[in-house]
Amino acid sequence: MTRLRTLSRTSWLWLDGAAVLIAAAFLACGGPVPIASSNGLLGGGGATGTNTNFGLTTSANTNTNAGIDTGTQVSAADGGNCGITTAPMNKQPADLLLVLDKTGSLTRAMDDSCDCGGGGGGGSQPCTGTCQQRWTTLVSGLNAVLSSASGDVNWGLEIFNSDGKCGVDPPEVDIASGSAAKVQAYIAGIKTGGNTPTKLAITTAVTYLKGLTDTNPKYILLATDGEPNCLNGTSGGGGGGTTDIAGTQDAIGQAFAAGFKVYVLGVGPETTNLNQLADAGGTSSYYPATSPDALTAALSAIVGSVVSCTFGLTSAPIVPSNVAVEFNGDDTLRAPRDTTHTDGWDYTTPANTTIELYGSWCNKVTSGEYTTAQILMGCPGGAPVQK
Repeated sequence: MTRLRTLSRTSWLWLDGAAVLIAAAFLACGGPVPIASSNGLLGGGGATGTNTNFGLTTSANTNTNAGIDTGTQVSAADGGNCGITTAPMNKQPADLLLVLDKTGSLTRAMDDSCDCGGGGGGGSQPCTGTCQQRWTTLVSGLNAVLSSASGDVNWGLEIFNSDGKCGVDPPEVDIASGSAAKVQAYIAGIKTGGNTPTKLAITTAVTYLKGLTDTNPKYILLATDGEPNCLNGTSGGGGGGTTDIAGTQDAIGQAFAAGFKVYVLGVGPETTNLNQLADAGGTSSYYPATSPDALTAALSAIVGSVVSCTFGLTSAPIVPSNVAVEFNGDDTLRAPRDTTHTDGWDYTTPANTTIELYGSWCNKVTSGEYTTAQILMGCPGGAPVQK
């Protein structure tokens, strides 16, 4: 009897130790963790995973979503998955470099080629009657957009020309948070004149954007009223008067290839060739502006287009291929990963710490149709989160 009792105690101790080891191994492998619930939507109740989602609000100025909020909603259908986890999604602003034409022809009328100043700017004849000047209208429209600028866009400014001829300096105002007022102040002191070195302006802008170290999406807004005319022109030299459409189109194509879409705003009626420039920049067609209202509408549309659908994550997913982006707490509204960047989402950095939405998914976020969103990340060996 003594030997039997001793064996029984030994067996009990061994089984108890095994249970502890099994439990420890289970936790080490990322077993289910109760969802923390701060809003009462989900309780302890055996649900698994952790979740943080952001709420999307709509800006009255651009009709685009801005701001984030935190919560703990997750689809009930995922309650049994292995440790579904999310990292907070932080909306990133867009970096927008305004490449601004300040050449002599901007003294002409918005709807004509005559000169509002009466001096025949750019070789044109003085206007008769009421005249809406291109430059003053452009400045007014930019001021309206810049005055209502939100944190969705970080502005920068590069003007061309910078020497009255065919030179272009690096940006006069660096891209930075809250820089809209600096752009306004600089524009207020500009005097128009000189040639149109658009090619050099674009290549200078690309060099600048490549040197930025932030992970924000980056865009160029080219605002011009005429065709490039600085073929072979250099800083401090002439070269004006010779059209350089082909060189400018190539430079814009290279900008797009480098990851910088180029939006083209055409001021006034003398805007032939601008569609091919916009197409080279990945934006299909230019935005025409032959009246003050049309210019303001075009600027607002461009700014609305670049408002970011890019979101930063506080940490990279453990399993990058087992990730879904869900909207409105509805497991049927999960954007697929789309490496063609047509209609879905994809990582934008090698570290998988930033994602961008594309196509209809981005449109529905910026329009306000999707009011909440969350990124769901499966654990190693867990069930797929993409439905």
